[in-house]
Amino acid sequence: MTASVRVAGERLELAGQVTADNVVCLRQQGEDWLSQQSGQSVVTIDLSSVSTASSLLLSLLLCWHRAAAARSQTLTYEGASPDLLELSRLNGVSSWLTGSL
Repeated sequence: MTASVRVAGERLELAGQVTADNVVCLRQQGEDWLSQQSGQSVVTIDLSSVSTASSLLLSLLLCWHRAAAARSQTLTYEGASPDLLELSRLNGVSSWLTGSL
C-alpha cells in the first residue's frame, strides 16, 4: 500500500506505508498543508491509518514538527500505533509525539 496524505476537515490524515520512494513527496505535501494553516496555532495530524512504524516515518513526523515550530504552530498527533510510540520512545522523541513532557 502506498502512503498518502489527505486533508480531512481541520486535520491532515497520513495513511499507508512511508517508504524511501514516497517520503520526500509526503514531506512536501505536509509542509504545504502546514503553510495553509497560518491562522491556527494548533494543528493535528491523524496517524491512525499508517500501516507500519519505521525510522522513515519518525523522520517525516520530525520534519513536520520542525516546520510547524518554525511557523509558531504546535502539532498534535492522533492515532499513533503502539509500535510507533515505542519507536519514538527508543529514539528519545516520544514527548513531541505524545504531547507529554
